[in-house]
Amino acid sequence: MKRIDLHVHSTASDGTMTPSELVRLARHSGLAALGLCDHDTIDGLKEFYAAAREQNYPVVGGLELSSEYIGTTHILGLGVLAKDSFSHELDAVQNFRLERNKKLLNRLAEAGVSLSWERLLEISRGGQMGRPHFARAMVEAGYCQSLPEAFDRYLAKGRPTYVNKIRPKPDQALSLLRAAGFAPVLAHPISLGLTGDDLKKVLPQWKDWGLVGLEAYHPDQSQSFSEMIRRFCRQFDLVATAGSDYHGANKKTPLTWVKENSPLGLEVLEKLKAALAA
Repeated sequence: MKRIDLHVHSTASDGTMTPSELVRLARHSGLAALGLCDHDTIDGLKEFYAAAREQNYPVVGGLELSSEYIGTTHILGLGVLAKDSFSHELDAVQNFRLERNKKLLNRLAEAGVSLSWERLLEISRGGQMGRPHFARAMVEAGYCQSLPEAFDRYLAKGRPTYVNKIRPKPDQALSLLRAAGFAPVLAHPISLGLTGDDLKKVLPQWKDWGLVGLEAYHPDQSQSFSEMIRRFCRQFDLVATAGSDYHGANKKTPLTWVKENSPLGLEVLEKLKAALAA
């Protein structure tokens, strides 16, 4: 069975490959389908869909929405029914990203790290600018030797130069995604930092709010954790998904990660559609 990857990033946020390049790479790599989920934006979907039509390749357009909860809480909106439109409510999140990036630029300058806004725009290639682009600029300018060092010293949460961003609460995020026709899936559940029992306790409430799936297979999650998530999916009638969280050169994980680490194929898309219909 060919595998499906429903969580990759493009130059529309913090990936290093364009949506078109991702479609070509996925097709060449033998994946059954690909899902583009850039951070808090759908700006890459028009190009993504056009490339998919040209290549006659199945894709799912979506986004990865940050939510204000605990740990790192991200919710994938998988467009198994939606296309390249989205509610205007996302504008507030996108506008705050711009404000956040300018605050981050100022805080770094106060810490002695002087970066060019124009160069950051070039590095982000016109997409949603994020911390990985700042990290690349810092390495390029000689302030750090590597991307991990840039995060450890300046960009990670808890560092003096870190700037938080606006995030909707989980119930708001789930409602927003459902209203736009997206299937909401909790991305990399391990990032919430909850024990298995604590995660299990919150899932019924999240399902009532509109959650339809859990990302069972992700590079940050062990096999035993993935098996636990699959059990939760069966218990609460949620759909298990898989994603490499591919960022191109910004992360080490290859696009083919799911081929070796996930058993899931195209049947996932039908399950997500059925979950939305229910």
